[in-house]
Amino acid sequence: AAGQRGGSGMNPVLVTDGISRKSLAVVRSLGSKGVSVYSAETTRLTPSGWSKYCRGAVRYPSPSDKKEAFSQWLLDEAVSKPGLVLFPMDELTVLTVLEKREELLAKAPDSRILLPELRAFELAADKFETVKAATDVGLKVPKAWCPANTEELESLIDVTDYPLVIKPRNSSGSRGIRIVHDRQQLISGYEDAIKDYAMPMIQEYIPLGPRFDVALLYDGEGKLVASFAQRELRHYPADIGPSTVQQSVWMPELVRMSAMLVESFGWRGIAEVEWMQDPRDGSFKLMEINPRYWNSLHLSVQSGVDFPYLHYRLALGEKVEPVHEYKIGQITRNLLPGDLLHALSVRKLSLDPPMLSRKGLPIQDDIWSRDDPMAAAGFVGSCLRYLFDGKMWKTVVRR
Repeated sequence: AAGQRGGSGMNPVLVTDGISRKSLAVVRSLGSKGVSVYSAETTRLTPSGWSKYCRGAVRYPSPSDKKEAFSQWLLDEAVSKPGLVLFPMDELTVLTVLEKREELLAKAPDSRILLPELRAFELAADKFETVKAATDVGLKVPKAWCPANTEELESLIDVTDYPLVIKPRNSSGSRGIRIVHDRQQLISGYEDAIKDYAMPMIQEYIPLGPRFDVALLYDGEGKLVASFAQRELRHYPADIGPSTVQQSVWMPELVRMSAMLVESFGWRGIAEVEWMQDPRDGSFKLMEINPRYWNSLHLSVQSGVDFPYLHYRLALGEKVEPVHEYKIGQITRNLLPGDLLHALSVRKLSLDPPMLSRKGLPIQDDIWSRDDPMAAAGFVGSCLRYLFDGKMWKTVVRR
């Protein structure tokens, strides 16, 4: 069907979660190649919606507060845009597409979706299930427990060493994470966590060390088509928060281990695997899988692995040459708000690499671009519009 429609440039794309930086990276990648890209969000005031590479900004009902209305909107969009390629960008929108995939393809059979199966996505999104899967394939992970209730938690207290981490099984960024240092903090922290998250997990605390991410793209047959590794240089919050500055690195062994884990789920489409190097012994410990796009996506494109365009072509059933080599040492930063907040939190404006670009340094911002300045205007507008909306700010800064 894609070939009959005149090739990849003829199929429109719908990118959800338009307020995020990763969505802007997708819009710029595809739009710069002549693809008609539509950015969708609960508001039209977004960086990707204002990008010159965006064909149109559209609004949808909140996927969290009006799930049924959002699902119906999604079906209507697919029907109204023949050959639509869907790029859901965050957990909730990906989950909705997966739950509605059969109905969507029945009503709009020429739509294109390259995503994992629903069960695979649910397992990968569950941090405790990810730990179990990693253990099964022989990867190193922090010890983890998942008590069913406070009574089971009590049985763990005498057999664990502090500090410990209380972590939601399903969340992104550093949301809901608590570090506890004694029995009392563990009990009170767990009781607080279960108010917001079902069955949070307890995990061994790994002293902070270098953090790395591996991005992988699989075709519809489960073949690895592209890979990329980056090191996280700065974060906000500075200790356990999402990264604000990243650098492309060459880590073939980490790529191999990440692929081993992701392939155990029978993966299709995109995924990112997070690691921390344990400073006690230098080993790499798995942190989690992001079963969707990540906010620092621009770095991979800047470095030569254009995940959005490869993903797009694969969704259309096209053959692509594998991409596993790229420029090393490229740097992407999120100046506003992430890196500025990092600098303020550590009370240090002179940072290495610097917050602002300098001639000769391979640093690019993932929002500001002289080639596409209106995206930054859209970001500023969204900040002003949602200045006092804590929920939206969490969406902007998380991974």
